[in-house]
Amino acid sequence: MKLGTIRIDGKPTVIARVADDKAVALDAYRWMEDLIEAGNAGLDTANEAIQAALAGKLPVIDLSASTDWMAPNPRPSKILGCAVNNNNLNSKAMKPMTAPMFFIKGRSALTGHNKTIDILKDHGPSIPEPEPVVVFGKTAKNVPPEKALDYVFGYTLTNDVTASGVKFGEDSIALKQTADIVKPHHTAWRPKFEDDNNWLLFIYHSKSKAADTFAAMGPWLTTKDEVPDPNKLLVRGYIDGECFTDDSTANYFFPVEQVISTASKWFTMEPGDCIHTGTASKGTEKHPRGNIGTYLSGYDGKLCDVEIDGLGRLSNRINLEK
Repeated sequence: MKLGTIRIDGKPTVIARVADDKAVALDAYRWMEDLIEAGNAGLDTANEAIQAALAGKLPVIDLSASTDWMAPNPRPSKILGCAVNNNNLNSKAMKPMTAPMFFIKGRSALTGHNKTIDILKDHGPSIPEPEPVVVFGKTAKNVPPEKALDYVFGYTLTNDVTASGVKFGEDSIALKQTADIVKPHHTAWRPKFEDDNNWLLFIYHSKSKAADTFAAMGPWLTTKDEVPDPNKLLVRGYIDGECFTDDSTANYFFPVEQVISTASKWFTMEPGDCIHTGTASKGTEKHPRGNIGTYLSGYDGKLCDVEIDGLGRLSNRINLEK
């Protein structure tokens, strides 16, 4: 089943796909998160509405017209991103990661299918990151990996835009400390400097990862019964019609179950909450560096698409600040 959220006359409306570009409104729920919290009753309501629409008993919405898409679940309490969770990227790591690393986004970063991704001049060079998103169906805390998928409601798509210019320009700093300040845990992750080992390196991710429109998501939220294995999903990214990354979640450094489990150790994941599980990065013939070398500043007004087998295709137009 595929579910979504659109605005009709300015009002957010939860919908279920009937067929292709046809949908039915699920008026029983104000927000997608309400449907998710309803559990099986929510899915039953959606299925009944689909059948009624097919039988001509409920009006059908034509999505081929000008549809005002929102993110499928627009009101999550939190959106986590799993950073650098791709073997292509980790092949260049100083040391292998020992656990999934996370950053966090607010819901203000969300935008929908066919909306613009707005890049400010101050963002500097910015790159797309196509990836699937886990959407939680129930509260998860300290979940073991073997039970992680039991907590999933479904999956959607995101373009997790990253402003490299801000990350390495404004939001990175190296502090030279005195030897009494520097402790083993400060430098355990990196090689030691030969002459001066008292530099502490910091990178912050709020402006570079969580700016407005930097969590494009949708159009559909696909229920988990249609995704047999989230670790075997083909993920592709397109810029102006050209494929810049052709990858698979099989190329993750940490499988989806481990990502969910680790997240639930540090954060109480609530119904509707999201985790971006890891970027697609593997390049193509025309774009050998994949997403890392695809700078959106060269594509003002062009479409950037994320396509994941079984989940659909998310399209957003790049809008650079003039």
